[in-house]
Amino acid sequence: MPAVSLPRQLPAGSARSLPMLDAVVEVLRAAGEDVHVVYSAHGDVFKVVPRQDMAA
Repeated sequence: MPAVSLPRQLPAGSARSLPMLDAVVEVLRAAGEDVHVVYSAHGDVFKVVPRQDMAA
């Protein structure tokens, strides 16, 4: 089965970003990844990052 590439960041100003982020996080968590969504003012984007990277 080919690997599917999921977006790891989406524009914060798009109304489509939040439902897409929810779906991406759900798929990644189901695959065993411990991820969280964070906002980055630099670039005005939401990013999906591993939880251990949040403290950095």
